[in-house]
Amino acid sequence: MVITGILIVVLVRMIPWWKREREAEAARPPRTEEEKARDHQTARIWGCLTIALPVLLVLAYFLTR
Repeated sequence: MVITGILIVVLVRMIPWWKREREAEAARPPRTEEEKARDHQTARIWGCLTIALPVLLVLAYFLTR
């Protein structure tokens, strides 16, 4: 019951925030190819870290066991 209440409160507070974000995004100028390439590279780096960290932790666990 508490979790449902928290989810409802969060959703009610997030809906106006999403609307403001959409309006702000529409008002921004279009992104350049350089910005898109930089964002793509950043996403690739974070994706690799997200995969590599658990793998390294599992390897460290098995090697020190």
